[in-house]
Amino acid sequence: MLLLNGDCLELMQAIPDKSVDLILTDPPYNIGKAKWDKIPNYIEWCGKWFKECERLLKDNGSFYFWHNDMPQIAQLMEWIRQNTRFVFKQMIVWNKRFDKASNKGFLDGFVMVDALRNYQQMCEYCLFYTFQDETGLSQVMGNYGSFESLKRYFVAEKTKIENDSGTRVKDRLKWTTHFHSFAQGQSWGMCTEENYKELQAIFPNYFKRPYADIHREYESLRQEYENLRYTFNGQKTHHSVWNYETAPKQGHITPKPVAMLENILRHSSNEGDTVLDCFMGSGSTGVACVNTNRNFIGIELDEGYYNIAQKRIEQARTTGKQMILTEGSEDDDKQG
Repeated sequence: MLLLNGDCLELMQAIPDKSVDLILTDPPYNIGKAKWDKIPNYIEWCGKWFKECERLLKDNGSFYFWHNDMPQIAQLMEWIRQNTRFVFKQMIVWNKRFDKASNKGFLDGFVMVDALRNYQQMCEYCLFYTFQDETGLSQVMGNYGSFESLKRYFVAEKTKIENDSGTRVKDRLKWTTHFHSFAQGQSWGMCTEENYKELQAIFPNYFKRPYADIHREYESLRQEYENLRYTFNGQKTHHSVWNYETAPKQGHITPKPVAMLENILRHSSNEGDTVLDCFMGSGSTGVACVNTNRNFIGIELDEGYYNIAQKRIEQARTTGKQMILTEGSEDDDKQG
């Protein structure tokens, strides 16, 4: 665990490039919830820490950040699209008002207002980004360097066949029936055992390696390349609307539920991975990391929040339970 008290734009500079597996953070929303929640040149300011996140995150890492103001979200998403390598994956909706929520009656009070002239907001949003599109497989399989040793073997056999004047043209064409192009930038797939044995039968002087041997090599390499894809562990909960109750205040006015953060950690990281929260607040992400055996780097500017985070994370480490702070708590409001 590494907890830092100070400005994230300064402290993140000391963290090495591509050293973080997951960034999960809850920045100021710039909606005036507190003194720290109104920032001049907000989009430009966010762009600075977005770029630091881009630098710190591994190529197979994931980036999540929270927000609740849609006009600003639109501006932030466009800034990310134009200025970073991040690829948008999903917008997750945290639904706070659901049938079994213990504070549903309290929240309903905000809905049943005669003068209401819009739909009352009862949610927040979490934006999910990686550096890879779709499943991430196209980047891995489309890399010309992938499966290089196997490609060399097949290309060498192909060259021998093409240089063999005794080989019939129609037999040479069998090559194109069973294999993808080796041209740079195109994906490549391993042939089936049936196709490989057919080639051995047509070209008895070539393809001497047993299929079991090359298939073992293929599987070993495939697993290695699989780890280059961004982490996404199926939890059977990966839809985009999540029902979680609002969290106890923990000395902070806008904490996120630890269980919800653990859900993200389990989806987009593995045990032993390094998770960064550059707006740590009262330390909920750190507690979630302790509970799920992740390494944690937390940065918080406010000394009071930083001290609360230290205490909560230390108690989670020593007792296995998160500390509940009631001092300074106040009723949840509709913004959460």
